[in-house]
Amino acid sequence: MKKCPNCSQELEDYAAFCSTCGARQNVEETGSPLSENHTAPLPWEDSTPETDTVHTAGKKTNKKQTIFLVAALMILLIIAGGGWILNSLKEARLQEQLTETLDGADTFERWIQLQQDRMEGYLLTEAEEQQYGFLLEGAEALNATDYAAQITAVNDLSAFEEILVTRLQGEAQVLLEQMESMEPGYASDAQKAKLEEYAAEMKDLIEAGEYKQLDDHVAQWKAFAEEAAQKKTGYVVQIMQHDFTTYPNVRLYLDIEESASGTVPTELSPNMFYVSEKDAKTGNYLPCVVTKAVQINENERLNINILADTSGSMEGRNMDSAKQIMKDFLNTVQFQAGDHVKLTPFNSTIGKLGSFTDDPQSLQREIDSYQPSGQTKLYDSLIYGVQDVSGQEGAKVVLAFTDGMDVGSYNSAQDVVNVVAQYQIPVFIVRIGDAGTAAEDRMLEQIAQASGGRFLHLSQFSTELTEFYNHIYRELKQYYVVEYETQQPDLLTESTDISLYVQNQDIGGEATVQVAPGQELFNSLLGGFLRSYVQDMNAHKYDQLADYVAVPTDPEDRTAIEWQMKTQVLGGFGDIEQETLMDYAITDIQMQEDGSILLSTVENYETQYYETLEDLKNLSPAIASEARNYLDSRYGEGTVDDTQRVRFWVRVNQMPQYILTQSEEGGWKFARYAGNIQFGPAEVFDAEW
Repeated sequence: MKKCPNCSQELEDYAAFCSTCGARQNVEETGSPLSENHTAPLPWEDSTPETDTVHTAGKKTNKKQTIFLVAALMILLIIAGGGWILNSLKEARLQEQLTETLDGADTFERWIQLQQDRMEGYLLTEAEEQQYGFLLEGAEALNATDYAAQITAVNDLSAFEEILVTRLQGEAQVLLEQMESMEPGYASDAQKAKLEEYAAEMKDLIEAGEYKQLDDHVAQWKAFAEEAAQKKTGYVVQIMQHDFTTYPNVRLYLDIEESASGTVPTELSPNMFYVSEKDAKTGNYLPCVVTKAVQINENERLNINILADTSGSMEGRNMDSAKQIMKDFLNTVQFQAGDHVKLTPFNSTIGKLGSFTDDPQSLQREIDSYQPSGQTKLYDSLIYGVQDVSGQEGAKVVLAFTDGMDVGSYNSAQDVVNVVAQYQIPVFIVRIGDAGTAAEDRMLEQIAQASGGRFLHLSQFSTELTEFYNHIYRELKQYYVVEYETQQPDLLTESTDISLYVQNQDIGGEATVQVAPGQELFNSLLGGFLRSYVQDMNAHKYDQLADYVAVPTDPEDRTAIEWQMKTQVLGGFGDIEQETLMDYAITDIQMQEDGSILLSTVENYETQYYETLEDLKNLSPAIASEARNYLDSRYGEGTVDDTQRVRFWVRVNQMPQYILTQSEEGGWKFARYAGNIQFGPAEVFDAEW
């Protein structure tokens, strides 16, 4: 081992150069690879002899220098070439990455142009405009061969665009949802289709990134929607009847005409009708779903109660003409479509034994049986006829004809006006002949108008009456029935407003009516219950009442209406030959804490007794006294003694209160009386000895 004289680094004896500082070393001839024993020169030794050194040693030294220089040069060339190759490979890789980053664009400049084109469709805030301008300016200033910087620029601009598009898409989606959630209001089908087109076009704009066009598009959409939602005019709409017999299902019967021509539209469909009810709590209107809307003609049942005057003045030709007119009218009725007719003859009494039927043969046989006699109880008959038909499901109408004025009715003309105005069932009255006065005709006209019907005066029975009836029938058959389910099924003790609007393309019309659902529902139930009671009572069987009476838990519960009704109708009252219902009214409806209904009523009956005055005194001294006074005034005082059986008719007034409960099916049933029945004064109005 030896040390370098320059840096003191230990070296091998044969080392020609210091491995640390590179200084040339003196090589000893000691048998090392550099000794004189080696005759071949080392690779870096020069073989040319030097003149200023030892001959052998000098010759070896010159060869080493030459070889070292050549080797160093070769190493430098290799290093330089390797760097160039590495740079070339790196540049190729960057170009490849840039191509991938450009996503299909031919060049960096082309990618910048495509993004600028897209940015034209975006709506930027002022801050975003500044940020984008800064990024774009930096990108455009880049050297064409600075691929790394171009990749960075593309990534920065792409990230900016992505954030921008995310914001714009979010805002556009919110706006789209707001526009789609707008209520179409009263838009027609064609207008609704146009609104859907606006929605589809907006989605296309969002997908295409045309956000700048959204403002104009939304403005057009909104303007069209607001215009389409507006109510149109051109129809005259009247709510003629409302039916709550199947509540909470409600039916409205509408008279609709075009105001310009007076024609009835025939092409209206359920989606053209809009019904809403006033919320009893908030006062806002609640939209209801219309489930049906058709014209009555051939589609819906019409119930017709014909009040036929069979008084003594109809004797002869008038009765024959009236019978033929009624038969001709029956030939026009659409029994096959479900129409029902009831005949109610009236004179001194009212024929109440008939029923609503779709059998024209039975009706014609009844018409043939009419024999004129007695007086003309027109007012009582009108009230009975309206209340009788009110319990029928479907549209309702009363047709009445008479050849004279009222004689013998318990009710006044004003009583009739009050009742028909409440029920809103149209009453059409025809008076034939000249027996009446102008004042009496005006009263009949007032009754008809209060009901929504009309009055007609004819000089004689003729085809004019037939034509009038047929015209009324066709008119009623043109009514539309609109059916919906209420949003307030528990609204049984309050009134509400129903608003209806109908629109067909660019023509529409509306109407509003105030109703008392509970009043009408329970009126219908009460009428059905009382008429069933009278029919079962006179037939002495418990039959029709079963549809209206609740079944008690204990069949022997004597407070239950079922027990009391069965006792009355099956056992009967020995002193009563017949009982008929005159009229009734509900005076109060209260909802009880247990969910039942307390129904207060007033009921008037005509009761036919066949009894001795002596026995009648034990039953009712007041009625017996009334009967005695009537018999004395009619037959002479003392003519009829107390032991003789007398047939007489008494008007009985009672004021019961009922408890109604709801069945599992949802219907209301009469369960029991609420306390004892209160009675008003009885009045004897006819007697026969």
